[in-house]
Amino acid sequence: MAADSSLPPQGAAPLAARDAPAADRPFRILCLSGGGYLGLFSAHVLARIEQVSRRPIIQDFDFICGTSVGAVTAMALSLAVPAAEIEAALIKNGPLVFARRTRFSAAGWTVSFLRNLFRPKYGDEALRQSVLELLGAETRLAEARCKLAIPAVNMTTGRIEIFKTPHALNWSHHGAVRMAELGLAATAAPTFFPLAALNDSLYADGALFANAPDLVGLHEAEYYLKVPVERIRMLSIGTTTASFSLPHRFGRNYGVTRWLRGARLWSTILAAQQQFTHGLLLHRLGANYLRIDSVRASGQEIDLGFDRPSQAATHTILSLADFAFEDGMKHGGLDSFFEVATPEA
Repeated sequence: MAADSSLPPQGAAPLAARDAPAADRPFRILCLSGGGYLGLFSAHVLARIEQVSRRPIIQDFDFICGTSVGAVTAMALSLAVPAAEIEAALIKNGPLVFARRTRFSAAGWTVSFLRNLFRPKYGDEALRQSVLELLGAETRLAEARCKLAIPAVNMTTGRIEIFKTPHALNWSHHGAVRMAELGLAATAAPTFFPLAALNDSLYADGALFANAPDLVGLHEAEYYLKVPVERIRMLSIGTTTASFSLPHRFGRNYGVTRWLRGARLWSTILAAQQQFTHGLLLHRLGANYLRIDSVRASGQEIDLGFDRPSQAATHTILSLADFAFEDGMKHGGLDSFFEVATPEA
């Protein structure tokens, strides 16, 4: 990459200078979790918010953090793409992104499992096309209309990385990164998709360390943007959290097959991580922190999963998201994060 290619477009001031929030009002942060097709949950909640407010999400939030599918959603929102369009894209492209290579049967599962010992479960061609449709091929991170932070894992350097818009005066080296390429890097979930190439490095899904990127958002606001903690208000939207308990009847000896079947290991890591994050944010922000999510009941696990874009899953996810939205509006104070549009006369 050329020496000046990471700079914002000529004449564009850093986001910090363009839209610094007034010091006398809350600094609102939106955090979007990862979860594959379950990202439909957060997209639908966001679509309901825009339906009530009649304005783009970015007009009500100063900063958006997104992990995995939440990263793609965050970048699309930053370009003022309506949340309803993001929702429609997930429903349309989900079956293509997570297309099964083998028939669902005992024999088919065995063949698929053996194949996946040596390569990812899915290719990333359909994922790439889906991301391109939402973000465009040449859109740069510096073109975002709000502050962004996107977690990813650089497997070449062995370091976690937070991709950011140039919202600080001395932070511009991610500005020229193409959003579509970052979207592939941020969603490269291990065992599901190939590693993604970005610049000269290979990347994996940021969910490995920040599936719920709430701590990323808090740290970014406090440490880099110097926002006093008492001004911070955070809305965190999940993708339906899975239970990760195990029955005693199966014993203690869980090998590779048991841990990997049904993405049990992946689900356990993400759910435990989200519990930890949720607890810390409640301690740090108290009533200024709101988490909108739904814990999947045991009977729903048949339909719901990271890579299960069935019609049944779609209906279940939308129903859970509707309930979570309504509950947040009635009891959680969700409406305090955005302006409710006045009905037209």
